[in-house]
Amino acid sequence: MQLILLLFCFIVSCYCAVEFSDRPRNFSIELLHYTQLETDGHVVISPFGIWTLMAGVALGATGNSYKQLAHTFLLPRDRNALVKGYRDLTSTVLNPTTQGVTLLSTNFVFLDDSFKIFPEFNRILQIDFKATIDVLDFQNPNSAEKANSKIQRITGNIKNVLRANDFAESRMILVNVISFKGSWAMPFNKSNTKEELFYDEANKPIGRVNMMSQKSALAFSNIREMKCFALELPYGNDKKYSMLFLLPYRGVKINEAYQNFANVTFKDIFEQLEYDVEKFGDEEIDVKIPRFHITTNVVLNKPLNDMGVFDIFEPDRARFDKITNEDIFISGIVHKADIEVTEVGTVASASTEAYLINKISPPSFYANRPFMYFLMEKTTMTMLFGGIYSKPTLF
Repeated sequence: MQLILLLFCFIVSCYCAVEFSDRPRNFSIELLHYTQLETDGHVVISPFGIWTLMAGVALGATGNSYKQLAHTFLLPRDRNALVKGYRDLTSTVLNPTTQGVTLLSTNFVFLDDSFKIFPEFNRILQIDFKATIDVLDFQNPNSAEKANSKIQRITGNIKNVLRANDFAESRMILVNVISFKGSWAMPFNKSNTKEELFYDEANKPIGRVNMMSQKSALAFSNIREMKCFALELPYGNDKKYSMLFLLPYRGVKINEAYQNFANVTFKDIFEQLEYDVEKFGDEEIDVKIPRFHITTNVVLNKPLNDMGVFDIFEPDRARFDKITNEDIFISGIVHKADIEVTEVGTVASASTEAYLINKISPPSFYANRPFMYFLMEKTTMTMLFGGIYSKPTLF
């Protein structure tokens, strides 16, 4: 028999409009790295949405299947600790008190009417992971329509997540839907948005973008260990959620800068940003960032293979003894993510000398070449969404 796991993470725009918490953060860095290798490098993913669902899958795995998941996702060995950690983390991350921010993460489980799961795993899904469980006739061509209707009714805005052929040979489908809508604390003025050139890593023009611009008192730092300039754009009024932009120095490639996450954490970067604000005060930064919309639809089997997860994808090696008596395996993990960044918010060239020495002219952050971006929940340093912008488009 075959178990197909489908993971969809979606971020929606409105006119953009504990120790345990370290685990998704570290996993996020590695996953984004391997995922961008499978794409053209222009990518967005939701590591938190992926981790959320895979933590639930791990609770149904045994043997090497569980060991590989636990190692890759940095899950605790004790399953009770995993459940408690999941509850504690999600209750913090998914509890937006920020004005102008809405955040929703929902788990769905669809079971074929001839497929039986153990009562204890059913309880874990419903009670611990707050999953909505539906039993459908997977051979009925209307199964996808019924499932999509259920997802849209509960999420309110996510449409057409599943397709009819997703049910063809499946026994169980798991879906995580995560959406974020946020308004900048200091929005850009649309009248200042101008069409400008965008350059590649060799400083050659490769296209044009609608460049948003503003001059505001924002957290800005030179992160020497990353070979990047960092800029934080907060949402709402309490800085619980913010988007971190990392712009590599001229001549430094994205992959080269990204590899420095081996020695630099998000906590280090945010501490540097706070330190520089305290040291230099509220200083206006001249900011230019492209208005952009990125959609990624990628199969995560290969990135997870690269991270050490193999057995769950192999029919003769997968062990899910805590889910069912049947022999099942995961045929594919599909991830779909979407992010829109505009003057209002998210629905998801500066020189060293100018910042460190010359305090006469205002520091500048011109994202007119490839950059990284991370939508963060700062109290737990959890990456909700992350990506790389490298292919200019007029959006």
